[in-house]
Amino acid sequence: KFFNPAKYIDGLLYVSNFAKGKHEKYMPALKELPNIVLHNFSVSISEHRIPLKEKYFLFLGRLSQEKGIITLMNAFKNRPQDKLKIVGDGPLRNQLEAYKEQHGIKNIEFLGYKSGQELMDLKKNAYFVVVPSEWYENNPLSVIEAQCLGTPVLGARIGGIPELISEETGMTFESHNTADLKKKIEAMYGRTFNNTKIAVASHKRYNAERYYNEIITVYKM
Repeated sequence: KFFNPAKYIDGLLYVSNFAKGKHEKYMPALKELPNIVLHNFSVSISEHRIPLKEKYFLFLGRLSQEKGIITLMNAFKNRPQDKLKIVGDGPLRNQLEAYKEQHGIKNIEFLGYKSGQELMDLKKNAYFVVVPSEWYENNPLSVIEAQCLGTPVLGARIGGIPELISEETGMTFESHNTADLKKKIEAMYGRTFNNTKIAVASHKRYNAERYYNEIITVYKM
């Protein structure tokens, strides 16, 4: 209100083009400062998939309203042929499990909190990972880690999610839109993805060494 904070900033490191756009929209002076957009990195990498025992979509994250988990469940509710595994915990878990029982939904499985090798295997063995967020996500690691394991991603077109997904690595759908999500689930099953190619390309894009080389340039400005 009393001074321009841009005068006290040497440079900016954004985790997404979406974040960069939002900052510059409300503080145009930031456009004149040195800046870089640098997505997060992942240490997960696998060029070899676990042989698929079953085809399933995987959601992993906090079970809360902004993550779009209700929209996701509604998309799978009347698709008994498609299986969804939900990994994570949060304030909506009891409500979501009650909803599942109330509607007799058999194709959705709640696995609770997972970590370590067990979580990595779930991501690696998934047919697809789905990220149905309904509030801004700058640079979700769930997308990056899935791709580095060779798993395609179906993500909501909101925040920084679309920046991470290409035609080769998955698809996007309109956030909050159950009908569009259903349509894209069908489309994903109809596509053939090269899992090894996804893993190798993603590792080149999101590896820690590349991240370090880019971020160190910011500190040397």
